[in-house]
Amino acid sequence: MDYNPREYLEQEIEQVIPYNGPSMKFSHIVSNDEGLREYQSEMKREVYKLWDNVDNVMLQMPTGTGKTIVFTSIVRDILKWCCLNSPDSKILILAHRKELIEQASKKLDKIPHGIIQSGKPMDLSRCVQVASVQTFMSKKNYEVMRQERFDFIIIDEAHHSMAPGYQKLWIMYPNSKKLGVTATPWRMNHSGFTSLYDEIVLSKSIEWFVNNGYLSSYDYISIKRNSNIQRQINNINRYGIDGDYLESELSNLFDRDKIRAELYKSYKQFAYGKKGIIYAIDRKHAANICSLYSMKGVKACMIDGTTSAHERENLINSFRLGEIEVIVNVNIFSEGFDCPDIEFIQLARPTKSLSLYLQQVGRALRVSDNKKSSIILDNVGLYNRFGTPMANRYWYHHFLGTTACSDDYNDGTSIKRDILFDVSEKETDYSEGDENMVVVEHAEEGKQIRDDMSNIAVTLADYNIFRKNGLYGVCDKNNRTIIPPIYEDMHPYCNGYIPYKQNGKWGIMLKNGIVKVKPKYYYIGPFIEGIAEVQNTMESPIYHINDKLEKIE
Repeated sequence: MDYNPREYLEQEIEQVIPYNGPSMKFSHIVSNDEGLREYQSEMKREVYKLWDNVDNVMLQMPTGTGKTIVFTSIVRDILKWCCLNSPDSKILILAHRKELIEQASKKLDKIPHGIIQSGKPMDLSRCVQVASVQTFMSKKNYEVMRQERFDFIIIDEAHHSMAPGYQKLWIMYPNSKKLGVTATPWRMNHSGFTSLYDEIVLSKSIEWFVNNGYLSSYDYISIKRNSNIQRQINNINRYGIDGDYLESELSNLFDRDKIRAELYKSYKQFAYGKKGIIYAIDRKHAANICSLYSMKGVKACMIDGTTSAHERENLINSFRLGEIEVIVNVNIFSEGFDCPDIEFIQLARPTKSLSLYLQQVGRALRVSDNKKSSIILDNVGLYNRFGTPMANRYWYHHFLGTTACSDDYNDGTSIKRDILFDVSEKETDYSEGDENMVVVEHAEEGKQIRDDMSNIAVTLADYNIFRKNGLYGVCDKNNRTIIPPIYEDMHPYCNGYIPYKQNGKWGIMLKNGIVKVKPKYYYIGPFIEGIAEVQNTMESPIYHINDKLEKIE
């Protein structure tokens, strides 16, 4: 449960060590930009400028553009200043995964630092500490840590910092300068980060990084919006405590022979012989995929959370040398893990999380000397929910926690449960034509070329659906509310019409809210390529209408 730690400060402050930290204009700090790209130096300066007036800043940079490099450079600048002006000050770098801790420690290079992590000896005499949040906040260490003077705190993958373990930092060190770094300031419940962070520094877009050669161009290949697999995903209504799809439900639905055969079919068609990683649902799913690919002659292996560090290192090294072509993984190659020479990724795990999606596809966007572009195989239709990696995303709206009145692909709210689709134990026949994957965006001479379908995900419409407090409304392209959020559900605007749900029934309204078709239908679907499904009652057959509201055969 979220809470605002600032509300607790008055009752907790007497228990906190008095703060006598540095008083300075951070915009005047000497910035050592050696080894940094220009955009990385600019982002450092923006952080220092904001620290002049506020204590808590969030920094957003896409996966693969050097977040760790930027914050370790900030550590070097601060450390130099502290040695001259505030020798008692300490710097804390906090993360929630072993890979992130190892990555930060490696980037610090020759800077002496301690590591606070289970199973490792602590040396709190060091001015810089890299810590696991779990170890740092443990009962064993909590009282010790609150006696330390951390005047500067950096939080890696800061979209997790709303968790209670992180929020205690604001109580323990209320006056420290804090920097949270993340590629995706987005939360599953669409609330924001302003209870912890005062301001956010936003990077340039993924499109800019691709066009300027800092990220790889790519071919994005996805299942269609009207495919059977997409319909099956849309109909899932069981979720875990984190709000994402329940893994057991995903496994039951998608760990099947025919669906795994489709995975291999698309790999063979678009990425055969290339080096890449596949994102699986769970250990059993990963093992089954790995077995299939190996049986087909692909040099494949599996890595998950139970794989020992030694074995993982050996497998990664074999991958680097080309002895392994494909790594099937479960929640490993997402946050904080830099895989070498990735030529393709394959998405085999549906998710509702924009953060997870961008972390996964981001592994394919890292530039390598051995590839001209990457391939993204989207076998679970995440494109249909989130758009391509370069889709416009309004991070500032998500940082504030206000519902962004922009196209729905920015946070995935456009996917509604498809109540017409019959989910049963019977496996779908995937030989149908609409199950073929399509190229929705491709690389051509270093530039990304979109077809008409992918433009939906990157172009701001004149009228857009938004959600607030669980209800839906409509705003214009300038974010002005046209129809207040009072409806149970809505589908995107199309040619003057908006399907909407009220009191359990579906109807159609005009863009100004005037009812065109009274809400009396069991279901009216979204207009896809100008065609929408309609079902009068639960028992009646489905028929179709065009964007002129005419019934068609």
